[in-house]
Amino acid sequence: MPSITGQSVLVIGGSSGIGFAAAKLALEQGAHVSIVSSNPTRVTDAVSRLQSSIPTAKITGHEFNLALPDLEARLLTLFTTITSSGTSLLDHIIYTAVSLPPPTPISEISPENILAPSQVSLIAPLLLAKLAPRFLNPSPSSSITFTGGHVSAKPIPNYTVMTTYATALLGMTRNLALDLAPIRVNLVQPGSTDTELWGDHREKAREFWKGKALLGKVGIPEEVGEAYVYLMRDWNATGSFVDSNGGSLLR
Repeated sequence: MPSITGQSVLVIGGSSGIGFAAAKLALEQGAHVSIVSSNPTRVTDAVSRLQSSIPTAKITGHEFNLALPDLEARLLTLFTTITSSGTSLLDHIIYTAVSLPPPTPISEISPENILAPSQVSLIAPLLLAKLAPRFLNPSPSSSITFTGGHVSAKPIPNYTVMTTYATALLGMTRNLALDLAPIRVNLVQPGSTDTELWGDHREKAREFWKGKALLGKVGIPEEVGEAYVYLMRDWNATGSFVDSNGGSLLR
């Protein structure tokens, strides 16, 4: 399988969780990595941890808030900065940023909580896809990988809003693979994964979701992160979905 050594990888949402794990795995493969997150402290800390773990790593960090206005103009500035005005093109973009609406009974949803996740979960990925071809090498060796969730295949009570966005990503990925060829576009669909997103209820969530998984365990970011490395390296994969869910869809 082709190597990503020396290739340039941008990870949006790369300061924690699955994005951080994917960034570390790419660095271990010899790629040059830029991570992006909305929290400057987390960006600095993530870069420091990656550099300490892999002293030879070529890693940069950038602050960027996907939820603020003027998203397209700011994304253009971000791409321009990272690629030195397009003189040093990217090879891969990984998008793991997420906006998680709280579980809400259908009787209580409103236009506001339907639309709340839209900028991060749908608008930003589409605008990224619009701009990215100007800053990616135009080749099957290049890729964009989005992040969905297993709720698109196995609904959960009161998760209708989240499931709507996760399912939209399936169609978006396939159509972008058609529209952006020869650049490849794929989607990773994690199941329950032990990350900072579980917040103060992390231990309780871990035990609950272990009981739902066929393998009796939840995923860890390092396991799910391997899916992004695979999709970067398989130059024949486009419009593809890779699941990592502990067999939760089989129960």
